[in-house]
Parts: sequence; C-alpha cells; structure tokens
Amino acid sequence: MRTTLIISTALVALTVGTAAAQDCALRVTTWGGSYQATYEMVAEKFEQEHNCEIQWVVGSSPDHLIKSRLGQVDVTTNTLLNSIAGEKEGLWMELDASKIPNMANLYDNAKYSPYTIFANVGDYVLAYNTDHIPDAPESWDALWNPDYKNHVLIYGFDHIPTLSLMVLKAEQGGGGVDEIEPGLKRMAELVNSGNLIGGLDVESQMVSLFQTEDAWLGMLATGRMKELLGKGVTNVKFTRPEEGTFPLITTINIPKTANDPAMAAAFVDYILSPEVQLAFATRNLYAPTVKNAPIPEDFEFGDLLVQNEAFGRLFLPDQEKITAHKAEWQQELNEMTKK
Repeated sequence: MRTTLIISTALVALTVGTAAAQDCALRVTTWGGSYQATYEMVAEKFEQEHNCEIQWVVGSSPDHLIKSRLGQVDVTTNTLLNSIAGEKEGLWMELDASKIPNMANLYDNAKYSPYTIFANVGDYVLAYNTDHIPDAPESWDALWNPDYKNHVLIYGFDHIPTLSLMVLKAEQGGGGVDEIEPGLKRMAELVNSGNLIGGLDVESQMVSLFQTEDAWLGMLATGRMKELLGKGVTNVKFTRPEEGTFPLITTINIPKTANDPAMAAAFVDYILSPEVQLAFATRNLYAPTVKNAPIPEDFEFGDLLVQNEAFGRLFLPDQEKITAHKAEWQQELNEMTKK
C-alpha cells in the first residue's frame, strides 16, 4: 500500500512537472527562410536549458508589429523602422540590463533606446571593379568621378541606402535630414553627370551588371557582395568609405503584453551571447552587435562583416524622418533633374 502511494505521488509530480514544462512557450517573430533556419538551430539549446518551447511567429515586418499590438508575441524581431513605430505607440517594455547582462557587451550605437537594441547588422558597402579602378575609393564622392561615366550603380531613390547617402551629402553641405537641400543638389549633380547606369530596385540586376562589367562602381549590400564572390567574380572588391556605411539592422523588443517577461528577457540575453551572434554571422552574414564575438580568422567572408571601428562609423540618419519625407524629396529631385 505504501509502495503504491509513493508511486502514485511520483506519477502525479512527474505529470505536473511535464505539464509545467509544456505550459512554457515563448512566441518569437521571424521572417522565415534562412533567418528562421538559424533561429531554430540556436533556439534548441535555449529550449533545453530553460525547459521552454519557442513558437515561431512567421511573417513580414509589418505583420510583426501588428501581432505585437495584438498581444500575440513575446519577443519581437523586426526592422528599426517598425521598432520606432512601436516605441511611439508605447508597445515595448524597457529592457532591463540586470536581466539581460549581455547588453553590457553591445556596441554603443547598437543601443538605440531603452526599448530597442540591435540584434545583428549588415551594411551597404562601395563595390568597385579593380580592372578599371585599381585603388580602393576612400569616399562616397567617387560616385561623382567623371571618369566613371555610365558605369555607376546606386539603389533607387526611394531606398534607404540612397536616401541615407542624400542625408550624408546634406550634412557635408551644411544641412541635414531637416535641411535636405544641399543633399538634393548633390544627388541631382550625380543624376545629371551621366555617371549612373541607373538607380535600381532589383539587387539581382545590380549583381549581374557588376558581373558583365557594365558597372564599375556602386553601393551594394554585403549579402549581394557575397553572391558576386560566390559566382567566381575576382575583379570586384569592396571598401567601407571614410564617411561610414549604411546599415541593414535587425532589432529586438519585448512587448508589454509578453506572457512571461522574465523568459523573454532571458531569450534576448541569449540572442546577444557570442555563440548566437557568431551563428548569424557565419550562416547569414549578419555582423555581431556585441564586442565579445570576434569573427574566426578562418571564416571565408569575415571581411564582409562590419566590425570594430567600422561598426562605430555606421551612418544612421533619422529613419522616421527619411520615410516621412522621401516622397517630397523624390518630387523635388525629379524637378531638379529634368532635361
């Protein structure tokens, strides 16, 4: 009788413990594809250590924001623009560094606000054909060089890297995001110079133009640069100009409606661990945002990852203002470049 009671009690305890473990589920947004594949790979260890299942909320960046509003998310992975929108709505919890100790290792410019930090970063670099441009250009000003007529590529004028370049030129001309006129004039000069093959929207087309050597010089995301190298192109290299490069940012937030804020904080801390940061770096070519995750010397594409001093030179103008004004800037530019 006593043995039966002990066994029964043990079974009850086991059942309760199993139920408790099953009850722990953390809902995390992701974009699917290779990003989700890396997330899933690194999440296995977190699930085992915390006895908590990760449930992936897959969708587009605007979807992530909507689901955060609806209380359907515990950790929001997103773009900076959507994180900023969430901040304005008061969606996010303040990130508690005492519960996320790995925040101490973040680059200073990876701490966007008390509510938003950068999980990983790519950037847009300056690619150049060494057959026609043997020395690495030191400045974005090389795009205006008359020697490169009809051989320069940039993204379309409604794309963040090109808009950021416009703001950079505005700042150099004594203006800025709130006084864009110097930047508009400089970009109009580029259009009217005849240097541009075009401002393109399709990155695969940009890669092809570098392959065919129609493009000698232009801005290119590091992921596309890797694609070029993977195709066996040896005469296209890249540089990070002295003014800095334009970042591609993945942000992370914890909604105020998170079911388990402590577990959400633990997951954010885990994402900032060197192990996870290096996984995204080597698998997805997204650079670490923490200083204590050095890239292995034998990683073939390590130089494509923005690190150390170059990380501090990322040029990030006010994304919200850029988005709000880009239509009117485009209209003004069109007027300035009419022939």
